Amino acid sequence: MNDKVKGLLLGLTIGSLFTGSVIYADFGSKEMVWNKYINFFVNGERKLTDEVLVVNGTSYIPLKTVSKVTNTPLTADFDRNNIYFGKIPTNKGITAAQAIQKVKSKYGSKIPKGYLVEIDSIDEKGNYIIHVYEIVIDNKATGDGHTATFDWYTVDKFTGAITSSFDF
Repeated sequence: MNDKVKGLLLGLTIGSLFTGSVIYADFGSKEMVWNKYINFFVNGERKLTDEVLVVNGTSYIPLKTVSKVTNTPLTADFDRNNIYFGKIPTNKGITAAQAIQKVKSKYGSKIPKGYLVEIDSIDEKGNYIIHVYEIVIDNKATGDGHTATFDWYTVDKFTGAITSSFDF
């Protein structure tokens, strides 16, 4: 019986120490995050109440809520990284996979064998930024290494035009 009590006390002590450190870590955080129910009004008329995320005074509202409040259809096209409110445009642009294929088709003969061709990001105009690079292992024992860039390409999402960052 005595060993069970010691085990219980040891477990509670360890648990208390862990919980105390979690509370302290949270207490030390300066970020204010809340979930709040907010009333949404359009031209003075309440449309609905929905839960939103508020982080440091900035509201993050689900797109479905915006669609309901404005009574506008919402369509998501994640292949093209597009969100449509209302009418869908006739030119939705190319997909990320199509942008990669365009770069491979145009520059494939110049790209050294074994190099990777990947979407790196999307710029502020919605264009795809494609990184062509290789991974160079510097230390085979540890696997440490770096990337060596061949080129960066910007592919216009709506015209398909490709611009090289390095002119060869």
